[in-house]
Amino acid sequence: MSETHERPRLLVLDLLETYARERGMDVILERESDRDRWVCVLRSGPKGLAARCVGETARDAIIQALEHEGVDIPS
Repeated sequence: MSETHERPRLLVLDLLETYARERGMDVILERESDRDRWVCVLRSGPKGLAARCVGETARDAIIQALEHEGVDIPS
């Protein structure tokens, strides 16, 4: 095992899953290859768009969507 002391990475996918399940939200996470970006959409029902966030990585898009919803993500 490495002797470097790295802070464990936040598992944003687990956080997204828990957040969405607890609130009964739909989640769409997709990569738009033509634009080389990721999109994370959170919906609170068929027509209830809560957040649509874009990032260079899936992690970035998820973090932005969760922050938009008021989730405090430690840095």
